[in-house]
Amino acid sequence: MANNDTRDIELEPTKQTWDKDIETRGEDSCRSKIVTVEVDSLMPSKGARVPHVDTDLEAGKQAMTEEAEMARRRRWSRSVLISKVRDQVRAGDVNSYTPHSVSIGPYHASCSSPRIEKEKLCCVGFFQSLSEDQIKGGLTGLAEKLEPLARACYPDGVGHMTPEELSTMLLRDGCFLLACMVDYQRGNNADKKLAHSSTGKDGDPAQTVGGDVQDGGSFSGGDNNTVVRDTVFLVENQIPFFVLQKIHERVTGDTTSSALESIADYVQEVLQVQLYISKHRRPAPALTPPTPHLLHLLHFYLQPTSPPPAMEENAARPRTGRWRRATEYCKYGNVRFKRQVFQDNEKWTFLDVRLQGGTLWVPRLRVDGMTWTVLRNLMALEEQISRRPVTAYCLFMSQVAGTVEDVKLLVHSGIVEHFLASDEQVAQGFADLCKGVVMDVDNIDRNYLMPMWHEMQERCENRVHRFMGWFCQFKNIVIIIVLLVALIIIACQVTQTFYAVSSSRGGQPPKH
Repeated sequence: MANNDTRDIELEPTKQTWDKDIETRGEDSCRSKIVTVEVDSLMPSKGARVPHVDTDLEAGKQAMTEEAEMARRRRWSRSVLISKVRDQVRAGDVNSYTPHSVSIGPYHASCSSPRIEKEKLCCVGFFQSLSEDQIKGGLTGLAEKLEPLARACYPDGVGHMTPEELSTMLLRDGCFLLACMVDYQRGNNADKKLAHSSTGKDGDPAQTVGGDVQDGGSFSGGDNNTVVRDTVFLVENQIPFFVLQKIHERVTGDTTSSALESIADYVQEVLQVQLYISKHRRPAPALTPPTPHLLHLLHFYLQPTSPPPAMEENAARPRTGRWRRATEYCKYGNVRFKRQVFQDNEKWTFLDVRLQGGTLWVPRLRVDGMTWTVLRNLMALEEQISRRPVTAYCLFMSQVAGTVEDVKLLVHSGIVEHFLASDEQVAQGFADLCKGVVMDVDNIDRNYLMPMWHEMQERCENRVHRFMGWFCQFKNIVIIIVLLVALIIIACQVTQTFYAVSSSRGGQPPKH
């Protein structure tokens, strides 16, 4: 049986050395501390505290140890941070950040349905039985050891939860997520169909976690689309990934085994179904530092495949402004919007927008009831990191496709494929997408589309392109007018010929 070590996951390679150095410095400083004690000639009064060098040294050592532990937790919180969305961003659409039925983590604990909570308990029982086969006690005591580090990952409101409450929540949510995404009965990732059901007869939750598991062995309760939405895409509905990893180690009995490989396959399948990435399998990211939570893993797979073109330093270059409407780019810049079609073996994401000559190639974006939720939560996540490609893309689409006329153009070109009731709803969704979002659009490290904005702006300011765009906009009308004039001329010629023939016949002398 493999050794089941319950040590903390090493978020950074120098973590243990760093802690050791702090403790050593603390001990050295305590040893070298000079304590001066003034002793009164009189005897101390009853109940007075008598200073003692050894006691002060021990107290100082304890204080240094506590400070080192707090510093370690603060360092973890900087690497693994699960924050609430800013109020200005949340005001755009509160529903996009709130789980519908599955609560993960402490921020939305009251949103979880009773059926889901029952399924979480089933998952805990299932994983406890598996882990007991690997180590005595199974999962007992694991969550309590992870609780202090996990608490440091939630800066916005876990003070009301006791250590026992937070530990219980971590264990239940962690087991539920692993049961949804990893098939421990077959040793591989969850079923690729993403269409499982854990409801048995009469609509009750099927007790299949520890028994027969249908459709590949994964476990997900209720409507699967809702489960995926709540567990993967919501930035506030997360737990640290190291919790999943430590549960996985207990269940498999192997401290070298990584849960990330199987979960990464699951996340890629989710993105492929939504047409966000190609069906080109990508490797899982490295565990050092580990992926903070599932939405970070999803964001890892959504990076543009091609780096932005380099821009020369030009002090006279104007600042980056807002995007024009799609119809304006066609009219004033002679820009043609076309859907980017990729080969089967090509690696791509929906962020791979490129301008080639006068053609703007944009991958297809499928707009449905989940699209705004996915994009909003990814933008909220990017406020915590330096690179913001999803935010740059959303700013682009919200301004290019913010009216019904523009949406019709993009739908006609195949760039937007929507399943909403009308083009008006799509246009309104794009227009409201970036409410409250703030980004430095002149920073190319954040805005990968900045070079393309300047290139398209130059086209719109070029007289030749403006004329060609105007001509292309009205060429259909010109053709119709020319055709009507030609028909009128032909009709006049036919009429004139008819009357000429009739007149010539009428002028002839009658035959005898």
